[in-house]
Amino acid sequence: MSNIRVTYSGLISFFLSLITIVIGTGFTLILTRTLTQEEFGIWSLISSLIGYVMITNLIISYWSTRETARNVKSGKTAIVGTMILAICAIAGYIIISILMGNQTQTNLDILMFASILIPPMFLYGILNAINLGWKPEVVSYGTIIFVISQVTFASLFVYYLDYGINGVILTNLIAYCISIVILFSYAKNHLKNNLNLFFFKSWLRLSWIPIYPGLFILVDTLGIVIFSAMTGSVLGIAIWAVANTAPAIIKNVQLISRAVYSKLLQGGEKKYVEDNTIQLFYFNILMTGIVIIFAKPALFLLNPIYQDASILVILLAIRNFFYVLTSIFIQNLGGNETIDMDENATFMQYCKSKLFYPNTLRLIQASIFISLLPVGIMVSLQNNYETIQILNFWAALLVVFTIPLAIYLYLITKKNLEFSLNYIIILKYVAVAFISFISIHFLLEEFLIYNESIIEFLPQVIGFVILAISLYVALTFVVDKKTRDLVKAIIEEIRKK
Repeated sequence: MSNIRVTYSGLISFFLSLITIVIGTGFTLILTRTLTQEEFGIWSLISSLIGYVMITNLIISYWSTRETARNVKSGKTAIVGTMILAICAIAGYIIISILMGNQTQTNLDILMFASILIPPMFLYGILNAINLGWKPEVVSYGTIIFVISQVTFASLFVYYLDYGINGVILTNLIAYCISIVILFSYAKNHLKNNLNLFFFKSWLRLSWIPIYPGLFILVDTLGIVIFSAMTGSVLGIAIWAVANTAPAIIKNVQLISRAVYSKLLQGGEKKYVEDNTIQLFYFNILMTGIVIIFAKPALFLLNPIYQDASILVILLAIRNFFYVLTSIFIQNLGGNETIDMDENATFMQYCKSKLFYPNTLRLIQASIFISLLPVGIMVSLQNNYETIQILNFWAALLVVFTIPLAIYLYLITKKNLEFSLNYIIILKYVAVAFISFISIHFLLEEFLIYNESIIEFLPQVIGFVILAISLYVALTFVVDKKTRDLVKAIIEEIRKK
């Protein structure tokens, strides 16, 4: 298991994610250009509701990655246990779907039909977890196959056959099944072991540990339910989902540090953490700048009816910049924790561990935020604020609560993993990004022609995006030795492969 290469796995995962973004854009365009605003809002609601029950998948997948990295033979038990949990998740999904369907006046038949996605999503998740423990880049292979399948079958079911939301559900079902085949082919050697109830009992006994961090996801996404319930409509959720499309790209930067978690679980020297964190900032600044500068063109591309939400996109981009940092700091702290190797560890020891404490901070942050959100929405509705103004308030509140936590977790991570960052280098990246993207902004204002035809508009946007990335990389290459070292590292890692 010691053959995990942090730089290679991280860069492969990230660059494959960029390819995935390009291909996945086709799927998003099919949805935003084909579905009505109400239908897109319903699909966003479905995704959120499934997300709530998917939290139970963490009960096993969380431990599966750690055990695979440490060569513990629990793969087959993990698969069987996960499918049992999937059945329970379907029951939970049906209950909350009935409640939300009545509240938002959404077609209940569509919500029920979407439950067929839960079993393949659970299986996809556990296979990802197993592969992450021994060959992290495989997760990206599964993802790219998934988005290719999405585009292919969405073109058939949604665009040509006009099946609407049912077509989107069928598309995702088939895409998950195809990806599962790929992921299984890599994970099969880790499934050649016997069923062992000891593992399953242990996972259930300690289920509160992976579920606890997942509570943050539950609370964080509760805003969608609160907003739709208080406004009685899914139209605002459609705008929120579309506005999240471009900023969501920033979260792919986390893949740069994906292999760090597996490497930390194996123990040994941690010198690679500092270099990896610098790389994380490099790409995080790049992707955030791209999303901010191209906020308006991205919305126009998705559908001109959403183009007034550019401020919302910018706020969400800033939030995701710090969200990425927060997630990686928590991940690395957890990877450096060994308490789960002690079979006699007590509840209080777990509570004080790095598997628990950082997530407590995150849950507190999310809980305070989500308690203030309905108050803000209520005041906004009483003052007859427009939907986009309420959404902007929602995003701004997210930014305010995300930044302090990211800073504090950085300080904890720095202390525990004993590394330091060269702030001069990061400031160089920020300065270069400012110069690069301000220049591109003026070029966009001067030369970008907004044409509703995708065939005519998309090539323009792609050209400007390539120019923006090239300018950032070129300038950092000139002024920063770390960037030159990164380019050399990429070449060396490719040669090693």
